[in-house]
Amino acid sequence: MKKRYIKSGICILLAAYAGMASAADLSELVVSAGRVAQDPSTVSSDVTVISAQDIEASQQDTVADILRSQAGIHVASSGGPGKATSVFLRGANSGQTLVLIDGVRVGSATLGSFDWANLSASDIERIEIVRGPQSSLYGADAIGGVIQIFTRKGSGTPHAEISAEAGGYGTSAASMRISGATGGVNYALSAEGMRTRGVSAAANGTEPDGYHRTTLSGRVGLPVGDGELELVLRSADGTTGLDGFDPVTFAFGDVLNYTQRTRQTVGSARLSYPVSDVFETSLQLSRSTDEVVGRDPAGGFNNADFRTRIDQLTWQNHVDLASLSLLAGVDYHKDSGLSGSAGLDRSVTQTAGFASLAWHVGITDLNGALRYDSNSATVNKSTYRLGVALHPVSGLKLSANYGTGFKAPSLNDLYFPAALFVAGNPNLKPETSKGWDLGLDWRMQRQGLQAGFGAVWFEQKFSDLIVWAFNPVTFTFTPDNLNKAKTRGLELTGHLSYGALFLRANWTFLDARDTVS
Repeated sequence: MKKRYIKSGICILLAAYAGMASAADLSELVVSAGRVAQDPSTVSSDVTVISAQDIEASQQDTVADILRSQAGIHVASSGGPGKATSVFLRGANSGQTLVLIDGVRVGSATLGSFDWANLSASDIERIEIVRGPQSSLYGADAIGGVIQIFTRKGSGTPHAEISAEAGGYGTSAASMRISGATGGVNYALSAEGMRTRGVSAAANGTEPDGYHRTTLSGRVGLPVGDGELELVLRSADGTTGLDGFDPVTFAFGDVLNYTQRTRQTVGSARLSYPVSDVFETSLQLSRSTDEVVGRDPAGGFNNADFRTRIDQLTWQNHVDLASLSLLAGVDYHKDSGLSGSAGLDRSVTQTAGFASLAWHVGITDLNGALRYDSNSATVNKSTYRLGVALHPVSGLKLSANYGTGFKAPSLNDLYFPAALFVAGNPNLKPETSKGWDLGLDWRMQRQGLQAGFGAVWFEQKFSDLIVWAFNPVTFTFTPDNLNKAKTRGLELTGHLSYGALFLRANWTFLDARDTVS
């Protein structure tokens, strides 16, 4: 984690409609900060909501490209379209940010991280970014924060949309969407495809390494008494050309016809039911999969296959008493990994209970959360979080947060089969962290003019970081809890809109260092 950088971004958008300015409206609810819908003005956490209007105006093809312009986020890709892409939040490692799609955790159970390369922006309704440790509500992997993606939900009169475009490097894309609501049933169905000839993945390569992607998505809401049953199914399937080690030339460079196919799926059924005017319960059953298959027709050196699955169950109960909000629930997920090339067939289960409280009194909003996670492979962990938001004058929010987090070892870390110079370590402990932040957020709206400014200072310490290193005793590369690290930084954001003109800017200073090497 030895890195130090300063990031800034300025974006000027001319919207074709005045509604673009609504992205700065405080009335838009956020879900990810407390696992229930909340007015963002009452939330102490550092939260960013990227609306459907923002996504459309950005004209970006993938969610990763949209995230590049956000404060506190660094996006790294190993090449052009379709190549492995990682997102780093406030200096945390890519696997230390929990990624959710419609409430379902996604990613590779073997690697312990999510590959953003195939996540198209075409069917996305909004993106919520919650910065800082969030394990007290979400458990493992939420050390750096949570990024949740919500797919489109149907509403209004049934309608259809079709689009197509083409550009350089043999690039083309097309999409179709049908959505609406009738008889209490809402639905949104979409299909999207993209392909490009691309460029060589090797710095000195000559063969273009192309990429093509297909995304299918469906979301249906069905009335169940006073409640709703929501069904979600999404599949992203991408194939990209790669370069790497050539066993013929015994060097890194062009590898002809070497491809990697990545398929990520999400499926869930969620029943929400209002038991009374102040009490709602919900139950969600879901599964996400991540499959990566590499094929090199010239030989077996680059061939590999890793297939993982996360089966999940979440039951949560929410009591809303105007100035007091109580949430309690149970999380369960089983992470399974299978690899014929590596000889891996393992699974880990994690069960947790969590509770949170939010209290509004006068100019003060207080919140706290507590969670206990039981893991079948490593030690159990308790995490907590405390936050406060003050509103001394209209439009101004002062906030402070302190929380703890952890990340459980991945299946590769624990159980990678012992082979030539490589072996997993079943005795690993979870990575842990403690962090705090102080924030200021000011917003105003007057006669069509909207403006806002935000500043957040944060610090976070990491312990028991898992590092793969050479062990001279066993003569193998194995993972161990070797490192500690510390991050600190400042995030500045600002926006200004008037009519069809929208100006947004952000600047991030980050200092991230290993404290033990």
